[in-house]
Formats: sequence, structure tokens, C-alpha cells
Amino acid sequence: MITIAIVEDDKKSAKILQDYILRYSEEKQEPLAVECFENGLNFISDYKASCDIALMDIEMPHMNGLDTARKLREFDSQIPLIFITNMAKYAIRGYRVQALDYVLKPMKYEAFVVKMDKVKRLAEKKKDTSITIKSGVAIHRLRVSNILYVEVVQHLLIFHTEDGDFTTRGVLRDVEAILEENGFFKCNKCYLVNLRHVRS
Repeated sequence: MITIAIVEDDKKSAKILQDYILRYSEEKQEPLAVECFENGLNFISDYKASCDIALMDIEMPHMNGLDTARKLREFDSQIPLIFITNMAKYAIRGYRVQALDYVLKPMKYEAFVVKMDKVKRLAEKKKDTSITIKSGVAIHRLRVSNILYVEVVQHLLIFHTEDGDFTTRGVLRDVEAILEENGFFKCNKCYLVNLRHVRS
């Protein structure tokens, strides 16, 4: 399932986006989850890389969308980001923070669908990243999104996944670079944790 973050201080605009996402989900027969944040500060203050797509207003109190996006890129360089704004001149600045696109208010559903098709493909591609490991005589391809955490015990790497545990010989730094780019955090020298599965 793809999770979409709506970062929007205007409740009416946030509700329109939620309705569009629900309609899109039904039409595409694609399960989508939504998390709403009233401003950029709330979104970024406890960021856990739990969302796959961010739809963000630019003009918000406390922390505007551009500043929020700059901060976001310090933690997550991969999440597809679309700005939603009243003024195109601000949205264009979003390309400096690797925004994928922007939508002008008032937003039409048809325009929303075009943007969502584009951003969903990127989110799915990111979620479907996989790694291959050798466990004994078997070769396993593990979807990165299904890995809960990786543990190192002596010279063994244990991949704890939604489908069970897989063990291979190696050291944590062998997979650290790959996994850190996909939302994993090294909480100590023995564990790489997939932040998408962290709930508290």
C-alpha cells in the first residue's frame, strides 16, 4: 500500500485532496493510505519516512513548504514531492528541492490524476527496490519494503522480513549504503531498521 502525506494548513484544501485521493483509489482499484499534517513543522518534526508521496502546500504558518522540503531532503532524498500552491512563481522554486511537480489551486481532479499517475509510478518503483542475498545454497531476492530490520550476529547478517528471516554471511556495511537510501536507519552498530515499519 502506498501512503500519501498531505501537508496543508487550509482544511478545505486538505479535504479536497483527501476526496481526490479516495476517488483516485476507487477508480484505479489501488489501496492508498493518507496521513494529514496541518503544517510543515508538524510533518518534519518527527519524520519517520513512513510516507511514500508528499503533497505539500507552499504557503503555511510556522514553516513554509519550501523550508519544509529543504529540511525533508536532509532525511529523505527519494520521496516524490508535489507542491500545491496558488502561485506558480513559488512552485518553480520547488525544483531546487527536487520537487517532482506542482499543481496550481484551485485544483481540478483531471489535473490531479495526471500528477498522481506520474508520482505513483515513482513511489512504486522505490518500494519495489530489491536486494539479492545468498543463504546457504539458495539465492533470495528480498523486496526492500518488506524488510523490517537487519541484524548482525558475529559474521552473520539476519534479514528479518514480513516473509520470515533470511541469513547470509557478511558485515552490516555491505548492505548499509543500499538500505540507507531506502529509508533505513542504523540505530546502533548491530541494527539497520526500516523506518517505514516503525510505529512508536
